[in-house]
Amino acid sequence: MQHLYRTIIMTAAALSVVACEGATLKVDSSTVIREVDRHRFLGTNAGLWHEARQLFDTDVQYYLRELNPSFIRIPGGSWSDEYVWNGNGVWDGNTFDMSKLKDGQWDVDYSAYAPGFHLLAPGKPDEWHGNVDAYALHEFAKDKGSHSIVTVNVGSGTPEMAAEWVRWANLEMDYGVEYWEIGNELEGRWEMGSTLPDGSRMTGEVYAKKFIEYAKAMKAVDPSIKVGGPTAANTRAVFMEDLMRIAGDYVDFLSFHTYPVERHLDSERDIIDQAFSLHEPMKRYRGYIEKYQPDRKDEIELAITEWNSKVLEDRYTGDLLNGLWSAIFVGEMFREGVGFATQWDLLTVTPEGGHGLFHFAGRCVPKSQYWGLYLWSKYMGNRLLASELQGNGNVYAVVTRDDERLYVMVVNVSRDEFAQIKLDVPGVAFASEGRAATLSHREYFWDIYKHEPRWSRKPNESRFAIGDKLEFDVPPYTAKVFELPLKGFGLRSSEAVENSEIQPLEILLPESSPADLPVEGWVFLQNDPEDPKVGKQFDAAKLSVSGPATADVATVWLGEAAGRFSLTPTGAGTVTVRATAADVSVERVIEILPVQERKEIVWQFEDAPEKWGAASSYKLVADDAVRPNQQVVAVVLDGDRPTSGNDQLAVFAIAPETVERERIAGVVMDVRASADLQCADKDIGVRIVLQSESAHWVDLGSLPLEQVRGKWKTLELKLPDTKYYSVMGNTYALFIQLYQNGEKKVPVSGKIYLDNIGFILR
Repeated sequence: MQHLYRTIIMTAAALSVVACEGATLKVDSSTVIREVDRHRFLGTNAGLWHEARQLFDTDVQYYLRELNPSFIRIPGGSWSDEYVWNGNGVWDGNTFDMSKLKDGQWDVDYSAYAPGFHLLAPGKPDEWHGNVDAYALHEFAKDKGSHSIVTVNVGSGTPEMAAEWVRWANLEMDYGVEYWEIGNELEGRWEMGSTLPDGSRMTGEVYAKKFIEYAKAMKAVDPSIKVGGPTAANTRAVFMEDLMRIAGDYVDFLSFHTYPVERHLDSERDIIDQAFSLHEPMKRYRGYIEKYQPDRKDEIELAITEWNSKVLEDRYTGDLLNGLWSAIFVGEMFREGVGFATQWDLLTVTPEGGHGLFHFAGRCVPKSQYWGLYLWSKYMGNRLLASELQGNGNVYAVVTRDDERLYVMVVNVSRDEFAQIKLDVPGVAFASEGRAATLSHREYFWDIYKHEPRWSRKPNESRFAIGDKLEFDVPPYTAKVFELPLKGFGLRSSEAVENSEIQPLEILLPESSPADLPVEGWVFLQNDPEDPKVGKQFDAAKLSVSGPATADVATVWLGEAAGRFSLTPTGAGTVTVRATAADVSVERVIEILPVQERKEIVWQFEDAPEKWGAASSYKLVADDAVRPNQQVVAVVLDGDRPTSGNDQLAVFAIAPETVERERIAGVVMDVRASADLQCADKDIGVRIVLQSESAHWVDLGSLPLEQVRGKWKTLELKLPDTKYYSVMGNTYALFIQLYQNGEKKVPVSGKIYLDNIGFILR
């Protein structure tokens, strides 16, 4: 198997003549690199917060049975460390018997089961305890023919609580849960249990000792189970080596999470490239096993119990891109030796996308990631073959087989180039007919303005004749699996794919957009152009624009039912876009809005400091002397050094009610330094940074303090690039940093004053 070359060239422009780049895929059908049930990679996570009406929706039931995942992990991420799985004798569904709280732990009556409850902190019950309970989640997994993976509570629980779950699930209910994780992401400050009762931080050594306590208690109940951890939040897995060094004798599997695309503003090329991020961490983890448990190196499994392309649930988690990415990532898990995996997650939806496999808009609709996994479930095999791809850096290929067939998956991530694949399989004779399954924009399209699938269908199946030369074309932005029966065998059984309602040629644009941003648009056919019922086949549509905007292309390619273009506004006004294919013509109007800026002051510091919502590495006080009849912020420095982690002059939290965050275009503030400011570094200054969940460090600019010694200066700092407009809606803080350029930080004494802090709004 050959992964994408690192020099992938991608472009958003659609071309009137689509190029084609050739490649040769050499396959050694006799060399099986690895054999494993592929459905072990296709699991998911179900959470206690999922709505019961969605969880038990008949379409969800159908689609999951079709996917046939081996595992469903419960009870749901961080809730694992915040949830008491059995509430019998403590909570009756309405009230808590607080007398059952003893020394910070709940005295649960485990002689019977009752729905559990959620904690805000150890010993402090929440007011909401989820939409379903542990019993419902176990039954949900069982109904799908899947096995539960349970993550037990270390953050606010006990070994006894975990052991009782094992007893109830396996000995009383016969759920047969084999894999049990001990705690969830306990190295993360966000996780209950990451701070210990004495106020110290959880460490790898502390976690490993707790792991031993839990493993002993749980296996005393059911010795057949497998226990694992450290359920690391990312591939750095900072507790993993300590776990193997101290508790290796008790570890049956090592688990971690990965969301490798870390930044919102990564390009499509960067996103695809992160599908190949497993090799180095997997090599490191195997090194821990070989170092500390060499006699069990073939027994201890490696598991990814949460994964998706990225943490941030933006449009790309709903777009076709995530389906192609996931098809590649499953192949990489197969290749790198992952034992089992559960995608995150089943049903989560956000305003722009969401990690969930399904989207609900009146009914259940599979998202692209589901279809990427579906390709593996329905069209691939369990034996990974040795293969090598040569000649096309835009293509990923993986080959599997069973006793009767070869299955070749090819993913073309180019937006505008066909990939022509020549298959070289020496010494193998094939039957006369094969089948191809295709996932492209014909099958799935995400509406970037309504934030929902415009259409979502099973991969399209087509049959083809197998000749002496095996050559295949893979269209741009498409995943395709070629099923090749060996001589004497036929195609694997498959269900027919229903045709959807026929729709005309359409243009996708928002109703309006500001004049200072490019506008993404699409031309598409809602139905497969090759469907004879359509009556017309369009390979391309000509584009014309009238009004204050220009298009980046004159022709949009429609070979895969959808083509992308970009409008660049040249002013404000009404823009009409027309797409013409043969004798069919459609148009769409978009209003380009003038951009007007205004300033909104948020912090004037007239009240007490504790109401400012500000944090600082230094002493923060109110000062009413530096400005007549006005109170301002004074940051008092007394020989302080602005070292890393100790350089927060002032940090202001930005909540949704603070300002219309999506309209932020910059920051305004008044700054002054005291006349007696002392520092050997004359270049010392302040840096102004906006922090967003989508871009954690947006540097707006800096100011040397010498320029404001003994005098006020009003700063108006705008975002450095219009690309940051799209991430301002997730802004969470304004960070004012005290900085020095040199590596050696020198002391600073004096005062720095701040006043009239606010935003430039578009």
